[in-house]
Amino acid sequence: MNMKEGLKYAAIDLECATSDIGNICEIGLIIMEDGKEVFSFRSLVRPVVPAFGDWQRWNLTYSLKDALSAPSFPEVWSRVADEIKGIPLIAHNASQVECKHLGHAFSHHQMKEEANAPFYCTLELARKAWPEIEKHGIKSLARRFKWELDHHNPESDARVCSAVVELVAKEKKINSWEGLVAKNQWNRHAIPQFQNRLIVRAKHAAPKKRADYIHELVTWKPTAKFEAMCKGQSYVISGFDNAQKQKLRMMGSKAGLMHRRSVNARIDFLVADVKMGAAKYARCVEYEIPIVSMDEFLKQLEGMKD
Repeated sequence: MNMKEGLKYAAIDLECATSDIGNICEIGLIIMEDGKEVFSFRSLVRPVVPAFGDWQRWNLTYSLKDALSAPSFPEVWSRVADEIKGIPLIAHNASQVECKHLGHAFSHHQMKEEANAPFYCTLELARKAWPEIEKHGIKSLARRFKWELDHHNPESDARVCSAVVELVAKEKKINSWEGLVAKNQWNRHAIPQFQNRLIVRAKHAAPKKRADYIHELVTWKPTAKFEAMCKGQSYVISGFDNAQKQKLRMMGSKAGLMHRRSVNARIDFLVADVKMGAAKYARCVEYEIPIVSMDEFLKQLEGMKD
């Protein structure tokens, strides 16, 4: 996109090693100026809490060992600090994700002077610009506008954030950051400062066994009638150990199903063992989401091949 002079900003995306806020394990960043990408950066970061969560093991392309061999957050940040000095930062769901993670990281590493960049949320901008679109997540926007995306590659995610800004600016014929903010009533977010530092504690880095969380599982009853499984449906898996989950997830992916981590009203069905997570079961009851056994899931997958 050929924008006029005056629209310069940095797009950033983070990946974290665990659910601990600020436990960053990867940074991706690009800088846009006059509609052109003038700088790009991606690096692993050594996490403060030396562990990987289950989601990270399943979805990230590198191992905990790789992350623990990476430079520290201050070392990595020093490589981009001068590049982004004095320009706004953008991220998708910035106030709830990137701002909080960076705030904790800056506080933990005593880098509070770095927590002064103005932050803007591209999720918020997309919702304001295209209210007719049902979903405004990175994947949904990339699919709709045919933007290339390697999801959870933070450099690629950051690039999609910049594509949101560039398209909105083009559609509304805006050529300055001030104009973009004013015309869209775009909120500025601050990176918060935290008194408490990240707690460094030993965490079990090996995959959980079913026995590790058996006390959290409940026996379930059918919640809603399940008609038929078809390509494109989204589903959740609950009650199985990690090895079983991974196997079922791979089978579903090959059949064109979309695995999700959490239960919401848009989920088509849930695959459960004899017992399943209590919170997930409660949501299935609330949203009337069908629950199927592993045997039924496998049977339905076979039927999809016919």
